[in-house]
Amino acid sequence: MNKKAKKGHFQSNKSFFRIVWFVLLCLISALIARYILTGINDMLAIGKDSYPVQVEIPENASIDDVADILEEHNLINEKEFFKLYAIATKSGKKFVSGSYELSTSMDYQALLNHIQNQSNIKDIVDVTFTEGMSVTEMADMLDKNEICSKDKFLECCKSNDFDGSFTFLKNIDNPTERVYKLEGYLFPDTYKFYHGEDAESIISKMLSNYKKRVLQKTTIEGYGSKTSVKELAEKNGMSVETVLNIASLIQAEAADKDDMYKVSSVIHNRLSTLKNDGKNSFGEFSMNYLRIDATVYYPYRNKNNVPKNFTGLYNTYNIQGLPPGPICNPGMDAIIAAINPSQTDYFYYCHSKDGDAYYAKTNDVHVANLRKAGL
Repeated sequence: MNKKAKKGHFQSNKSFFRIVWFVLLCLISALIARYILTGINDMLAIGKDSYPVQVEIPENASIDDVADILEEHNLINEKEFFKLYAIATKSGKKFVSGSYELSTSMDYQALLNHIQNQSNIKDIVDVTFTEGMSVTEMADMLDKNEICSKDKFLECCKSNDFDGSFTFLKNIDNPTERVYKLEGYLFPDTYKFYHGEDAESIISKMLSNYKKRVLQKTTIEGYGSKTSVKELAEKNGMSVETVLNIASLIQAEAADKDDMYKVSSVIHNRLSTLKNDGKNSFGEFSMNYLRIDATVYYPYRNKNNVPKNFTGLYNTYNIQGLPPGPICNPGMDAIIAAINPSQTDYFYYCHSKDGDAYYAKTNDVHVANLRKAGL
């Protein structure tokens, strides 16, 4: 190769490396810009839903500890950016241990200021809502523990005030037909509340837990990889709203976890007859009426509490198919049973006073089972 050719080759390589360098520089600049933009949005809490979150700051917490806690509770998304901000503003040196109520709408500075002020520490009360509790029972428990007013809690359970922060509530297509719009969506669990807490704050925490446990991917017993109730429901051709409704009936009726799947099969089998005007494969009619005792006096637990002139709009002895909405707040076992019923030909079930379960395909066998169960 002569000198002129070598010089041309060198210039060609030089131009190529300049282009590569320029492209790399542009990519790095774009990544840095994206990181900064994402961090700033997170720092200012732009575009976040607003709902309260309780956190526990341990003694001698470092900025790394605090960042982990805030990220775990979805109060921040960019942990490293948060730590850089705290260091740059000299705000991450000292934190006061205790329980705090924060909001997802707080920016970085508000979060830091809040957990560095002892006056913001809350006197926390642990409250456990068990599977199958109704909103009225939850209201009684909150009132008894002097956490919030029963009437205010129930008023909030009827309102549309939470639709903005929890958009999944907009999927309820018949809110005016339900006694309590939020029945079924207040996930049973142990919660940390404080005396005199606003009903709105309490409900927001419970709806947040529902969102996490039902709509977002998580570990569910019986499934190898993380999934969500929403995904499982859709794979089985069901909406989450229908699943919750069926699960509430299962939770109220079943004797135990194993019984849930057979009770679920009876409900599904009866619902399948809606397309046949209630006729089942055994030639019996009116199977489109679920006839579930737990629905008769809803929202009251029993006849003794029912006021005069009561009209049971949820009474499945009088209405075809499912009631307007859930009759209680089901747990995960009942929810999974609602999605995956046992494959049976049962159209009837009953339980003895001892909790023994009896199932039947036809009414004649069911009548015999009622005698066996002492009913």
